[in-house]
Amino acid sequence: MSQWNPLHDLVSLQDRMNRLFEDASQRRASETDYSSELQRADWQPLADVFEDEAEYTVAIDVPGIDRSTLEISVDENKLTVKGTRPAPENTQHRLECPRGSFLRSFSVPAAVDQKEIKADYKDGVLLVHLPKRPERQPQKVKINISS
Repeated sequence: MSQWNPLHDLVSLQDRMNRLFEDASQRRASETDYSSELQRADWQPLADVFEDEAEYTVAIDVPGIDRSTLEISVDENKLTVKGTRPAPENTQHRLECPRGSFLRSFSVPAAVDQKEIKADYKDGVLLVHLPKRPERQPQKVKINISS
């Protein structure tokens, strides 16, 4: 019969925790610039993504954002939307809406024609239209009836 040694369990737990921290620090060191940019963002706006036969549409809620501060880019199949909602100069009022810079990123499916991406901004909603390539759109197959 062996005797329980709490010190052995404690040392084993410490070794496992050290390995977890080492793995986490290695992953953090290898992360891209996007993650550091995301960490600098003050908030993320809410978004909905819709799909129909012709396109994907991303609707991002950004009320009160000046259109000139919005930046939309597509790089390596990633759609990124950045912008800023400045804080009012007189901050003695109650503020519930997030302020500062924001960043939101989405994966772009291979079916999207990236050269045809367009955006509209109306009533505080940014609509980004990602049209599908014609060859990637579903094709209807006609069924012949044989007698």
